Amino acid sequence: MKAAVLFLLFFVHVACEDYYDLLGIKRDAGDRDIRRAFKKIALKRHPDKNKDDPNAHENFLKITRAYEVLKDEELRKKYDTYGEEGLKEDHFGGHYQSWKFYQEEFGIYDEDPEIITLSKSDFDQSVVNSGDLWFVNFYSPNCHHCHNLAPTWREVARELQGVVRIGAVNCGEDWVLCNQQGIHSFPSLLIFPKREKYRGERSKKALVRHALEFVSAVVHDLSETNFDEKVTGSPKWLLHFCSSDAGDCLSSMNRIKLAAGLDKIYNVGVIDCMYQASLCKRLGHTTGTVPYTPQSQETMEPLVSLDAIELSHEAIELLPHPEFLTQSLWPEVESDVAAGRPWLVLFTDTSPEFLFEMKKLPSFLTDIKVRQVDCRTESKLCEMVHMRKGQVALFKKVGYEQYHGRMVAEDIASFAKQSAISHVRSLTPDDFPGRVINSGEPWFVDFFAPWCPPCMRLLPEWRKAATNIGQSVSFGTVDCTVHGNLCNQMNIRSYPTTIFYNQSVPHQFHGDRSANALVEFVKDTLNPKVITLTDNTFDELLRKRPKDEVWMVDFYAPWCGPCNQLMPAWNKVGKVLQKKAKVGKVDCTTQQRVCEREGIRSYPTIRLYPAGHSGSNYFDTFQGWRNAESIRAWAYQYLPSKVFVLRESNFYTSVLQSKDPWLVDFYAPWCGHCMNFAPSFERVAELMENEIKCGKIDCQNQPSLCQRVGIHQYPTVYFYEGAENDVSQAHAGLEITTQNINQIINIVKSELRQKQLKTQRHDEL
Repeated sequence: MKAAVLFLLFFVHVACEDYYDLLGIKRDAGDRDIRRAFKKIALKRHPDKNKDDPNAHENFLKITRAYEVLKDEELRKKYDTYGEEGLKEDHFGGHYQSWKFYQEEFGIYDEDPEIITLSKSDFDQSVVNSGDLWFVNFYSPNCHHCHNLAPTWREVARELQGVVRIGAVNCGEDWVLCNQQGIHSFPSLLIFPKREKYRGERSKKALVRHALEFVSAVVHDLSETNFDEKVTGSPKWLLHFCSSDAGDCLSSMNRIKLAAGLDKIYNVGVIDCMYQASLCKRLGHTTGTVPYTPQSQETMEPLVSLDAIELSHEAIELLPHPEFLTQSLWPEVESDVAAGRPWLVLFTDTSPEFLFEMKKLPSFLTDIKVRQVDCRTESKLCEMVHMRKGQVALFKKVGYEQYHGRMVAEDIASFAKQSAISHVRSLTPDDFPGRVINSGEPWFVDFFAPWCPPCMRLLPEWRKAATNIGQSVSFGTVDCTVHGNLCNQMNIRSYPTTIFYNQSVPHQFHGDRSANALVEFVKDTLNPKVITLTDNTFDELLRKRPKDEVWMVDFYAPWCGPCNQLMPAWNKVGKVLQKKAKVGKVDCTTQQRVCEREGIRSYPTIRLYPAGHSGSNYFDTFQGWRNAESIRAWAYQYLPSKVFVLRESNFYTSVLQSKDPWLVDFYAPWCGHCMNFAPSFERVAELMENEIKCGKIDCQNQPSLCQRVGIHQYPTVYFYEGAENDVSQAHAGLEITTQNINQIINIVKSELRQKQLKTQRHDEL
C-alpha cells in the first residue's frame, strides 16, 4: 500500500450512528479532544492494521466522516441542529491517509502539556488581545521541516515554561486562521504581540535567546545605597544573593527567566555580596534565592532549587491561597459590587494545577478582590449563584459573568479586566421571562455552549459591543450546557444564537460576529431604516405609491440561510439610500398572502419599483452579488441623478468646448469596479453640484468616442478645467487615479483654485 491512500467520494452512505458515539467523545468536546479521540481510533481501526476485516474500509470511512464534520464548526453546527439531514447539501468527500500518517504526523503537539494547541476559536482572545508574550509555531503535519523542528520546540517549551507562552497552530486543520495571519510557509515561528517572524537558527539555544529578547520584566541590581528606596512600596521581593568571585550567581539569561516567570507577582533583585558585603550581612544571607517582605523587613529561608523555572514555581507555591467565602460573608460581596467594586470568585477545584494558578491571581488583579468558595461545604451558596466547582465568575454591579476558557491565571485575569468594564451578565432561568422578555427594556442575549468555537470567539466581541453601546441596552449570556431546559423552552437549536429583545419583540442577529456588526444591528433595530411591510402596509405604502417614489423590497424567509446572510447588507442599503428611495422587507412566512399575490417563488427575492410607475406590477429584479455595494450600484441606475449622460453627439459641445469645469466617468456596464464606483461618483456630483458638472460615458455604447479619448481601462475619470478663449480642450483631461470620494473632491478643488489664481494673475497683467 502506498504511503498515503486517498479515497475521493462524491457521496458516502453512512449509517445513522451518532458521530459523537463513533469517536467516543462528549457533545461538549473541544477541538483538541476531537483530534485526540480520532487519532486514537485511527491507529487502532485503520484498514492498514485490519487487512483481514472486509468491512474495515467502510467502517473507517464512517469514523473519518464523523471527524470531518465535528472538526468543522459550521458542519458541526448543522449536525447538532438537524442531524445528518442537515448535511445532505454538503457534497464533501471522505478521505483518509495511511496508518503511518496518523502515527507520526497527525496533530504533532496535541499530547504536549507545555505547548498550547491554539485554534481560531481562542487565538484572538488568548494571543492577539491578551497582550501576553507568545512564541507560536504555525506548522503543517505534511511538512518534513516541521517534524524535524518538533523535538526542539518541545525543549524550548520546557525551557521557557512560565516565562513565555509557547503555542502551536496546525495549519493543516486550521488553514483559515493561518491564512488570516499571513502564513505562507512552514514552519513559521512568530512572536506575539509584535507579530515578528523568527528567521534565525532553529536550535534550542537560539530560539530561547530570541524569545527572551522580548521579555519586558526587569531584574533590579540592589546595593546598600539604593536598597531601601527601591524595595519600599513593593509588597513582595525575591532576592538572589551571590558572590561574583565565587561563581554562584545566576546567569543573565536565568535572571531574565526568573523575573519573567514572576512578573507582577514578585520583584526580582540581585545582590552581589562581593561588593555589597554590609547589605548581605544586614539581611543575613550571602548566597541563595530568598523571599523578602519589605513591610516586616524579614527574609525567609532560601529556596532549594538553582534552576530559574523551578525557583519561580517554588516562589509561587509560597503564596497564600485566596481567602474562603461562606454564605454568611456573602453580604460583603453584594455590598461591594453594588458600590461598583467587583469580586472574582473561584468555585474551588482541588486539582493541584487549578490551585497553583489561582495563587497568582491576586497579584494580577490588584483592583479586584479575589476569593474562593468550597462548593462541598457551601453547596447552598453555589446553588444560589448557579455555579459548580472548577468554575470562575466575576461579580459586578449588573450581576455576574462566568468565565469560559483555559484555567490559566493570565487568561482569567484578562477576562476579569474586560468583564469589569462591560455590563455583560450571565443569565439563568430566574431571569426569564420576567427580567428579560417581559420587562419591555432592550436586552441582547447570547445563547451559547462553551464547547462551540464560534461561541468562544464571540464572547470577547460581545463584551466590546456592550461597552461601546453603553448602559442603554442590557447584554446577557445563557450557557445552554448548564441551562438546557431554558434553551429548549426558548427554541434554541444551534450555537451561538443571539437575539435582541426590543419592547419584548425578538429580533435574531445574523451576520459577522464582530463588535461593530453587533452594535450596528442594535442601532438598526432601535432606529430602523428598513420598513417592515405587512399585508396592509404593502397595499397602503407600495401598491398605492406616488409615481415619483422609488421602492426596494427584500422578500425573505427567516429559515433561509442566504436571506439571513443578506440582512446586514440590506440594513446598510436602507441607511445609504434613505433619502433617495424607500427600502422595505417582507417576511413571507408571516405575510404569505403578499408573497403569493406578488408571485414570489424563491428567497431572497429583491425587487426595485422605479419612479414613473405606480403600483407593484412594474419592477426589476436584482440578480447580482448580494452585498451592499453591488445592490447600491444596481439601485443607482434607477434613482434621480446629478450625473449627466454624455454621448458622442454632445461630448464636444458640452464638455470640450464648454467654459464650465467637468468631471467625466468613462465606464463599461459589464465592469464590476465601474458599478461599485458609480454610487461614489454620484456622491461627488451631489457634493460639488455648485462648483462643477459631472457626466458619464458608456464606452460599450460609445466605443469610437472612448477610443479617441484614449480610454484603455475602466473606470477612468478625467477632469476638464474648462475651455479658454474659445479653444477646445484636449480629449484626455487630467486623470483622477483615486476612487475615494474625499480625495477626488480635494483634487478637483485644488485644480479649481489653481485655475482661479491663474485667471487672477492674467487679469492683473
